[in-house]
Amino acid sequence: MLDQFLKMPIARKLLILGVLVVLVALMFWQLYYSPLLDELKSAQNQHRQLQTKYSEVQKRKKTYDEDVQRMEDLKIASVKQRQMLPVESEMASFLNNLNSVAELTGLEILSVTPLAEQPEKYYATIPVKLELKGSFLQLSKFFFQVGKLDRIINIGNIQLSNPRVSESGAELNANVLAVTFRSLDKAK
Repeated sequence: MLDQFLKMPIARKLLILGVLVVLVALMFWQLYYSPLLDELKSAQNQHRQLQTKYSEVQKRKKTYDEDVQRMEDLKIASVKQRQMLPVESEMASFLNNLNSVAELTGLEILSVTPLAEQPEKYYATIPVKLELKGSFLQLSKFFFQVGKLDRIINIGNIQLSNPRVSESGAELNANVLAVTFRSLDKAK
């Protein structure tokens, strides 16, 4: 058979070789390359799906992190709100704060008269009449420092009386109404 091939004209030899090359190329394509292309397409599809899932997970994680941060912020805000507007009247703490500020500013508290709690729609007011003795500067420092306390305290109905000159300077008495608030418990 090899002898017959060698005796053939060159054009026919080239044609047979060409057919053989095409057949080998088709077999290579069919047996090796085509399955690899299918695997590649499958892997690319799976990669796209995984990328989509990953981006969705990243979005959910970002939302989750934002929600966790909001929850932490709300907890902190709730604690601050409970300091400013407690659920209980905490009268001892309220009077202790006023006494501390009075001592800090050099005022003397002559009398403290708690009044009846007055409920409103969402909160209750807790009024306390105070009689204070000191200089005008001490009174103004007292009012300023009360305004800086964590708890909400309003000072109103200020009545100045009995001005006198003493060794330390001019003194006067002040009758004021200090009002603080408490949150009404929604369960009641």
